[in-house]
This record gives sequence, C-alpha cells and structure tokens, in this order.
Amino acid sequence: MTTIRDFENYLWEKELAPNTIKSYIDHVSKYFDKYDEITKSNLIEWKRGLLERMKPKSANHYITAISEYLKFIGKPDLVLKKVKVQMTNAVENVISRDEFDLLLERLKTDGKKKMYYICLFLGKTGARVSEFRQFKKKDLIKGYAEIPTKGKIRRVYFCDSLRNEEVLSFFSALGDNDFLFSNRFGEQITTRGIAQQLQNYAHKYGINEKVMHPHSFRHFFAVEFLKRDKDISLLADLMGHNSINTTAIYLRLNKQQQIERLNKAMNF
Repeated sequence: MTTIRDFENYLWEKELAPNTIKSYIDHVSKYFDKYDEITKSNLIEWKRGLLERMKPKSANHYITAISEYLKFIGKPDLVLKKVKVQMTNAVENVISRDEFDLLLERLKTDGKKKMYYICLFLGKTGARVSEFRQFKKKDLIKGYAEIPTKGKIRRVYFCDSLRNEEVLSFFSALGDNDFLFSNRFGEQITTRGIAQQLQNYAHKYGINEKVMHPHSFRHFFAVEFLKRDKDISLLADLMGHNSINTTAIYLRLNKQQQIERLNKAMNF
C-alpha cells in the first residue's frame, strides 16, 4: 500500500527543494484528511472547495501537489486542470529607493544594526528569503553563497559594498560556519520572523506596509539593477530565473506608472 512516506521519498529522489517537498506533503495530507480514496468526483469536489476558500494562485499550489501524487501512484488520467490566473504585467508593491534609504537611515539611527543589515543584504543581493536564511560568514568572506535548489546550485553574489570594512566588522565575532543572521535564540532566522519585523518597522517609520515584505526587496534589487545596467540576461542569471521571460516583468511599467505616462501623453 502506497503511503505518504513513500510519496515523500519519491519527491526527495526527484531532488525537489525541501520547502517544495514539505508543502506537497502538507497539501496531499489535507486531501486525505477529508477523503478516504482518490476518485475523480472527490478530486473535483476538493478543487471546488479550494476555490471557495482561497485565491486561484493558492489553489493551484494544492492542485500541483495532488497532481504530482497522482502521477506517483500511476493515475495521471485523474490529474486536475489548474485554474487560469491572469498573468501580472508588472511588479507592484515594491519598496522604492526613497523608502529603502529612509528605512536604512532610521534603523541605523535607532541602533537596530541587525535589522539594518538584514534589509541591506535583502536589497543588495536579490536573494529569495529562503536563500538569504542560508548565508554564512564564510560565504561573505569569499564573495558569494552557493545554495542548493531544485537539483542545482544557485550562486548569490555579495557586491563590494556588502564586504567593506564596516560590514565585515559587524560580523567579525561570527565563526566561518555561522549563519550571518540568527534569531534571539541563536537559531537560523525564519521567514516569518523577518516578515513580522518588517511589518513592525513599517508601522514605526510610516512606510507603506504593502511594500514591507521580504520579496519586495528582491524586486527592489531587480528594479535598481536595471536603472544602471540594461543587461536583462545578466539580471536573469543574478536572480536565478530559469527563463528570461520571468525577468522581463521588471521592464514593464506598473499600474501607477502606466497611468502617469498615459496622462502625460494625452494632455492636449
């Protein structure tokens, strides 16, 4: 009899990312919390329930997980269709350069050095927060971190301004194998912990809370890079994108920019 443990082993053998495996196991387990068997009618009812409770993009995560399970147990004919989601034409809710500078200035003035460097590294590496959490002192010393992801190695570089005397001095007490950022218990910092702190400082410093989330800083990195270097292929490599089409979103204007350009063009 096939078990969830068998499915988990199958996912590991496919060399999926640990977080992906965890989410697949969670989503499939929730299906079996409600249904005792896999049938087309059960799957369609389950999908309908997902769409009543969550947005299409979130529902698609669950559908992808159960579809992978169906392939694993040899029932690909039962795979569900994903919900069509309108593609985003441009990135929205990205922290601006003014907001970024204000945030760093206030954090430094208030003596919040650790949070200062968290924001600085997020904004100047373009790392996903799952990658950022894995940065170690030895990575900073050599100038880049190599992060295993989806069966390959993703390299994240540290620019010179992240390796100057002031920055290295802040991390001088760490051992080579220590994580750059840990929580108050000395453990690896969590995604939720970073997100919560960003929201706290958004309220404290009067910054729009919609732009104060970890992924916003990854978008910020891309936008600022393209202001100074138009090499979209290089940016795709630096961002760890599999396709340059993913990176091209940063070349498009967001909604507010489109409105401003439209008003300027039609002002006659």
